[in-house]
Amino acid sequence: MRPAVSLRGVSKRYRIYPRQRHRLLEAATLGLLRRSRDFWALRDIDLDVHPGTSLGILGRNGAGKSTLLQIISGVLQPTTGTVRTEGRLVMLQMGAGMNPEFTGRENVMLNGLILGIDRRKLLERFDEIEAFADIGEFMDQPLKTYSSGMRARLGFAVAVNVEPDILIVDETLSVGDAVFRHMCLQKMKEMRDRGTTILFVSHGLGQVKSFCNRAILLHEGRLLFHGETAETLDRYQALLSEIEARRDRGRKADYVADDENGGEKPAFREDASLDRRPGSFRHGTGEARLAGVEILDGRGAPVESVSPESPVTVRLHLEYLKDVESSVLAIALRNHMGLDIFSTNTNLERRRLGRRRSGERLVVDFAFERMPLRHGTYSVSAGILDGSNSNIHLDWVDVAAAFKVEKPDDRGPIPGLFHIPAEVRLHEPEEG
Repeated sequence: MRPAVSLRGVSKRYRIYPRQRHRLLEAATLGLLRRSRDFWALRDIDLDVHPGTSLGILGRNGAGKSTLLQIISGVLQPTTGTVRTEGRLVMLQMGAGMNPEFTGRENVMLNGLILGIDRRKLLERFDEIEAFADIGEFMDQPLKTYSSGMRARLGFAVAVNVEPDILIVDETLSVGDAVFRHMCLQKMKEMRDRGTTILFVSHGLGQVKSFCNRAILLHEGRLLFHGETAETLDRYQALLSEIEARRDRGRKADYVADDENGGEKPAFREDASLDRRPGSFRHGTGEARLAGVEILDGRGAPVESVSPESPVTVRLHLEYLKDVESSVLAIALRNHMGLDIFSTNTNLERRRLGRRRSGERLVVDFAFERMPLRHGTYSVSAGILDGSNSNIHLDWVDVAAAFKVEKPDDRGPIPGLFHIPAEVRLHEPEEG
């Protein structure tokens, strides 16, 4: 099958001038007196996106995400390389392709005609576009009177109703209310299921994780990784942690260690296969390491499956490889689709780890009275964070352990992701 989008060796260069006069001087001398420097927004991008793929595009500000989308859509031309797309392409970007002096109605017609939809079909679909935009009487007011959320509503309503083969969404869902964002995501899922190729940029990582089946990671104009969404997000988090660690290295915190619990001390456990499970990914500064993760039942015995009604403990074994002023231990539970269901950490649970010395070992339990999750398989990701900056990971392991939640014995299956127990009270209404 031919890719819907194909890039080969795509680079984009800009010339940066210290002052405007330097631009004029260089132009006047036909480049003999060069005062500019080259800035490469993209370098050597090779990428194929197949029909029906929903591709998330991740990266920090300035990584090249918007430049990449503008080149794919034809708004910009690459300095080097080739771009090929198949079918009708619509780029949904705040205010793109709209005239602020025109009314909403006029902009609908303008955008549709630009996209190659004839006037008759636009008029047939106008009621559906108007209903989805849901901006009321503003449909006949100039676009310059709209809020950013209203512009996003109108742009999205047009884009999804012209039946594109390729839809590019660049941060549009960052505006508007929660109801609008939910409507957009549902509509995009319908389009994806019908075979539309969707390129999606959002700083909402949860949106990317729940919607996209593939993702790429851009950094400083280069393609660092292309793969399954969950793995790409793991690598993005690792990149952010590495950058934050370089920026804040040497910062100290002022936490004081709590008194240790009494009682029998558990044995320290090493797990050589900790980061070798399918989907596992490890990263960190190396100042500490996670040595093992255990799932324990109410008696403290290791288990591979748990009842949603029984006590469960997630036990973590860690070792400090350097002196650390303060640290935070965190865990995240994810379902079989890689979606985060729940997370917590020692700070959130009001348990400070305090100052630790190189070579010191620690066993930490996260004890739960019950694990009321839907029947299925879950993974535990865990790690040690810098106590003064949680974006810095001393060590983090995705998919460090896995376990199954059994079906409840005495009730039907849990219909949602998890069950929150509620007390049900029945009342006979007072006679009127």
